Amino acid sequence: MLAERMTRTVDKYMVQRQAPSRLRRMIQGGVLGLGAPLGWIFLERALSLHRLVPPSYQLSLFAYMCLGTMTVFAAFGYVLGKAEENFAHLSMVDDLTGLFNTRMFHVTFDREFANALRYKSSLGLAIIDLDHFKRVNDTYGHKAGDAVLAAVAHTITVQVREGDIVARIGGEEIAVIMPQTDCHGGRVLAERIWRAISATEVPLDDGRILHINASIGVACTDAFPAKVPHGLFVLADRAMYHAKQTGRNKVVMIQEVPGIGVDQDTPVECRVKE
Repeated sequence: MLAERMTRTVDKYMVQRQAPSRLRRMIQGGVLGLGAPLGWIFLERALSLHRLVPPSYQLSLFAYMCLGTMTVFAAFGYVLGKAEENFAHLSMVDDLTGLFNTRMFHVTFDREFANALRYKSSLGLAIIDLDHFKRVNDTYGHKAGDAVLAAVAHTITVQVREGDIVARIGGEEIAVIMPQTDCHGGRVLAERIWRAISATEVPLDDGRILHINASIGVACTDAFPAKVPHGLFVLADRAMYHAKQTGRNKVVMIQEVPGIGVDQDTPVECRVKE
């Protein structure tokens, strides 16, 4: 289910950006396939070969060459375009979780931020960090850690709405871009995700069940109108770290963080997580 939903999201993004590669390559291949019959006509005229056969034979030969070469080249173009789409998909998606990767997060986040400014709508961003994830890796091994990440990614993807974008932006950090979402809507969605993560059970190979908690920071442009995408990211990041510093396993809105001003376009300071 996660793979199917993320595939639809990636395919939708590719359609918005450009026509599918397989379609473009198939058309290009078909046009390229016209080269053989057109070249034959040129040679036939240049060498006066058309005088040796009746016109009906020339027409049949031309039609046969067009059909054969255009079909072969179009089929080759389709296969090539499909391979290009697969490579493009791999460049957008995190292999472990099936979510958008960091590169696609920044591309999509910048686009959604620009749309929010253009249409004067609110944009929300939630940053989710798994609590004590290093302890999971140290205690149960990296295979268990990978299972936790995959399970959490699936849980988040099930909870978000159509149009929301989910991306893995770090080791155990996942971001949710929420277009046309104000602070109230951002809190509602973040708390739904938080409860779902807390209820997630991750079975291990030895039969044990792992439970995981998360700290979530949320910022929306209706409360703090950041001037650039990085400004909104900084706000959500600070809210997440405030959740970490005040007990973990909670949702914190940026309005709840003491000492936060409106102008948040400067880089966030470095912090060390457990």
